[in-house]
Amino acid sequence: MTTTSSAPTPTQLVDCFGRRLHYLRLSITDLCNLRCRYCMPPEGVEKLPQEMVLTLEELARVARIAVDLGVDKIRLTGGEPLLRKGLSRLLGDLKALRPRPDLRMTTNGILLAAKLPELVAGGVSTVNVSLDTLKPDLYGQITGLGAEAGGPALAKVRQGIRAALDEPNISVKINVVLLGGVNDEEIVEFARLTLEHPLAVRFIEYMPVGRSTPFQPERFLAAEQVLARIRTLGEVEPLPQRPGDGPAQRLRLTGAPGELGVISALSSHFCATCNRIRLSSEGQVVPCLLSDTAVELKPLLRGGADDARIAQALLEAARLKPQGHHQGVLSPHAAGCQMSRLGG
Repeated sequence: MTTTSSAPTPTQLVDCFGRRLHYLRLSITDLCNLRCRYCMPPEGVEKLPQEMVLTLEELARVARIAVDLGVDKIRLTGGEPLLRKGLSRLLGDLKALRPRPDLRMTTNGILLAAKLPELVAGGVSTVNVSLDTLKPDLYGQITGLGAEAGGPALAKVRQGIRAALDEPNISVKINVVLLGGVNDEEIVEFARLTLEHPLAVRFIEYMPVGRSTPFQPERFLAAEQVLARIRTLGEVEPLPQRPGDGPAQRLRLTGAPGELGVISALSSHFCATCNRIRLSSEGQVVPCLLSDTAVELKPLLRGGADDARIAQALLEAARLKPQGHHQGVLSPHAAGCQMSRLGG
């Protein structure tokens, strides 16, 4: 890990609206082994030249400076983060940070079973698996793999989830992006998983992200519609928000070992409590997922800037975070970085 003699600044990442940004989402690669329809255009996106992607040392340096600025939670995203070469080395650097942040990862799960020992050794506390259907044929359609490859790929994902559930030090969440007319008939089946396993299933409203992926309003399903279907399984009890919790409305089916969450990014904005800041795989600090605003870090990282200057850029990005994203169910508009390079 790169170090300098500059003393860390005691200032914390706080935006102009008083929100403390203590959650860093770190996109470590633009590569992905899927082509999910809401994440990428059908033709895919052009792979970034290797020199455009931040090195492991650069990622670890930004994370260290962010921790000095009060970040206590780091999530590795992509693309697909398990494709990044040298992942275990990066995890080792992040695990060594003091104070040690809560390390988490979002993955599509295809490589999860094989890579799980690296995540355990690297101190990852929570794995979020992006999984939008439990049907093999539909999995092939949504992910762009096709019907023939969809079944075997889904089997690998489910194998990875089972393996992660067997790890006592790792919590498992399943992220389901709901697409009306596509996978909404599986809401009850996904919710039923929480009656059988100690995992969290989170239903996420479909939203417009990235200029290369057109938003289809007919696919939108509001959170209240999701809750109505969940209640057909039985009584639902709300769960209290915990310190550091994200935007999910947490609930549980009575007696279930697992829990449910609903993330209503469009129908009920949660911007007022947003605590996130993002770093894209090519080095842009992005204050809001649904905004075009970004601060370039790579020229500083490769131009000899000391830690204080990097910290200043992160503080600038925090100040640029908008009060809200201004997206609406009836008035969505294309904005933001390509999801495959930012990780959501």
